[in-house]
Amino acid sequence: MRIVAEARTGRLDAEMPVPMGQHARVVLDLSGTRLVDRPAFLEERLLKTRGIFTAEINVFSNRMIIEFDPSIISLDKIKAMIKAADR
Repeated sequence: MRIVAEARTGRLDAEMPVPMGQHARVVLDLSGTRLVDRPAFLEERLLKTRGIFTAEINVFSNRMIIEFDPSIISLDKIKAMIKAADR
């Protein structure tokens, strides 16, 4: 799994705290995972997580778009959740 594109709003410098309510948007390539075979499972699981606003899998491109609040949940935590769901 790799990041295809990442867009952020607001200041997200590692040293600066992220204001509440800020959004980050990331596109992840899910090639090589089994998750595209069951997109609703992963989408529902992520949407139940505090700090994640949207999670959409495009089964044709094997990519997932996630919008989240980085002051609540980190991208590393999201990736770990996705890897755990692929087992």
